[in-house]
Amino acid sequence: MLEEILHFFGRAICHQLEDRSLHIDGKPLSVCARCTGIYIGIFSALVYLHLFKRKANITIPSVNMSFFLLLFMVPLIIDGTGSYINLFESNNLRRLLTGISFGFALPYFIYPLLLLKTFERTSQPVIKNNKDMFIPILLSVTIAGMVYWSKLPYYIFDSFIVFTIITWFSLCVSFMFSRLQIPVLRWVVSIFISLGFLSILSLLHQMAF
Repeated sequence: MLEEILHFFGRAICHQLEDRSLHIDGKPLSVCARCTGIYIGIFSALVYLHLFKRKANITIPSVNMSFFLLLFMVPLIIDGTGSYINLFESNNLRRLLTGISFGFALPYFIYPLLLLKTFERTSQPVIKNNKDMFIPILLSVTIAGMVYWSKLPYYIFDSFIVFTIITWFSLCVSFMFSRLQIPVLRWVVSIFISLGFLSILSLLHQMAF
């Protein structure tokens, strides 16, 4: 039952090809290796920012740092495009690592906006030193290594990935309700809409394939 639920939500954002997915205990994860990497990266950066930046007046990265972060997204674009047009053959380790590189950069642009302090004069760029990037990268690589070498139980890690997917979509949806003054209500509405949206995507994906 749990496995079916996890794969249902995984199908919303992923093709779920078994040969392109990591396996734990002989079972494929609910999303492919590339999507697994993306959401490991997102999770690691979100956790760091929430633990160490949520009480600070932060805004999005500086212009130079923003361009630097965008460079982290290039490997996935090259790997994905090259593989799609049969220019070269990728593998799951490369998909996992390029996914992490892409995913970890995203929260640096989204999280500061969620705090609603981006336009205050006292706001500082979210990345102030190397630690602000190094720790999330280190956490991402650690988690990736544990899943790649099957050091985590299947249901725990697969639940973690799907939980991160739902959390990320809920964060993005919450922008639509930033004027709601009650945080709990804003989160309940965002999660409800996120679950509905992912469910519709999953059903459409199932019908298409």
